[in-house]
Amino acid sequence: MKTILAKTQQHFVDALSIRIAVFIGEQSVPISEEIDEDDRFVPIFVIYENDQALGTARVLTKEKGIYKIGRVAVRKEARGQGVGKQLMLDVMDYIKEQKLAKEIRLDAQVSALPFYEGLGFQAYGEVFQDAGIDHIAMVYHL
Repeated sequence: MKTILAKTQQHFVDALSIRIAVFIGEQSVPISEEIDEDDRFVPIFVIYENDQALGTARVLTKEKGIYKIGRVAVRKEARGQGVGKQLMLDVMDYIKEQKLAKEIRLDAQVSALPFYEGLGFQAYGEVFQDAGIDHIAMVYHL
């Protein structure tokens, strides 16, 4: 498996097709909530195996030294095979390489809480709804 920073039109198409399948197709997130302006300006990552796009994530800069990972999605047929873990580790490594990086945040679907805790993230605050799905804020201190 190899995670790449999207640079070509095909990379962006692959990332978007995964998000559409997972968030819109499986989880019924409205397209108006899934696709936003940030997609045009932030780093987007895609993980491939044998030229097949299996997962994607994006990184937003929230404020100096604080980054937020979002839109993490893995194709249904690739789940449970370490794809999500490898994708997250690669994205976290990218953030760690940024000057003055001190914290990584994300809003986890409650059902994925154990996955993110396994990567070292800690939940904080109250459960909240995003696109009709229960989420909780999480943080990873660098």
